[in-house]
Amino acid sequence: MTRKEFEAYLKDLALTDELQREYWRVYDKINEPGSPLTFSQKANFLLGKLRKMKKK
Repeated sequence: MTRKEFEAYLKDLALTDELQREYWRVYDKINEPGSPLTFSQKANFLLGKLRKMKKK
């Protein structure tokens, strides 16, 4: 998921500022420079984490 796609996703969720910061922390952690994960792996991992966060 690109940064632009993620921004659109967060906009659609209409989250509080605190939750948005938490979502961005997860996004930035998964997309750290030098990560050995492929784009698809990062996207799948991110979506899995977001689903877990949404259930809270």
